[in-house]
Amino acid sequence: MTSTQRPIFIAAPARRSGTTLLQRLCIASGEAMIFGESAANDLLQAGMLFQVKQQSYSYNSDWRDGLLAEVREGKVNQWIPDLLPEVTTYLSIHEELLDQLCAGFSTAAKYDRWGVKLPEWPVPSLVFWQSRLPDSRTIYIVRDVEECVESAFTMGMLTEESHKDEFRQIYQQHLAMAKRDLSAEQTYFLDYGLLTSPSAEEELARVAAFLDLKSLPSSVLEVRVGNY
Repeated sequence: MTSTQRPIFIAAPARRSGTTLLQRLCIASGEAMIFGESAANDLLQAGMLFQVKQQSYSYNSDWRDGLLAEVREGKVNQWIPDLLPEVTTYLSIHEELLDQLCAGFSTAAKYDRWGVKLPEWPVPSLVFWQSRLPDSRTIYIVRDVEECVESAFTMGMLTEESHKDEFRQIYQQHLAMAKRDLSAEQTYFLDYGLLTSPSAEEELARVAAFLDLKSLPSSVLEVRVGNY
């Protein structure tokens, strides 16, 4: 299943960066359904759960598998509260759950493509999903940090001046990690400022080509939603 999935991930180093705008642009193409943050969090949590289990159970798999073998032989008078299937089988069950989640989103999209958007998507999680879905594409939106700060402050996401400094630090950390760790072939770093410039249509054409979509209609740019 994983080899046939071509989702679109829309992410950013911070909130108020323009992920919703890119979501709307992709949907307006008529070729992709980009689900929102609840769906993205499903992928985030499911992937993290699998990674934790992989790390936790792989290192002592011989002991666990040996214990299961003894139980199957009838040696049940021992401490076995955390008895598992063979570790490889157990992990494959969780991998299948990841595949089913992606397949479910693909079916629910009712478009040729599906995707999700999540500002502040943890970069290690994006790296995991890029590795698992090598045909996926990630749009990582980079908006001027001061614009993000002022927008978040206006909306009440930040309520004190000290929060602004924390916001800036998180933004810079996320962006540095994204530039360092995300796959160059699978990631397009989009300068949000270009979408408000005279060259917006040219940039939309480049993004569409990267995503293998026919076009991203510039008419969407004329309507701003939550424009703070």
